[in-house]
Amino acid sequence: MSMTEEQTTAIGDFFLAADQLKSLGIIRSDKYLGDIAEFIAVSQLGMSMASSGREPGHDGHIEGRKVQVKFNGGTSITIDCGNPDSYEELIVILGPKSVMRRPDLLEPYVIYRIPSDVVRKKAPHKDGKLRFAKGDLPPECRVACAS
Repeated sequence: MSMTEEQTTAIGDFFLAADQLKSLGIIRSDKYLGDIAEFIAVSQLGMSMASSGREPGHDGHIEGRKVQVKFNGGTSITIDCGNPDSYEELIVILGPKSVMRRPDLLEPYVIYRIPSDVVRKKAPHKDGKLRFAKGDLPPECRVACAS
């Protein structure tokens, strides 16, 4: 099966957009969604990036606290929390098309700041990983951000 001209053009447009996002400093690598989530955390929450840009277990700092940033923007009904022993706060960002969003939340990006102590209380999934599933992000951890 070969690609259509429309598919080829759409893929080319995607990479042109990625190049523009890189030139604007929004993304820094080919891990687009993670970079965009980190950019949102920097611009909306005042996060400073970890010195190497990719520290094991955390992505940056907010008010001296290590934070891990996770993004959900599609059909996955869970978010891997990583290891809460390596950060003090988990930042979860739900994109406009995330199925994990509550339908009454209208802002483009829904942001949660979840203390690592709250993450540690999660029961591990069968594979041993800690995850938040659709419907169990703590509502008291949601933060309002400027648009």
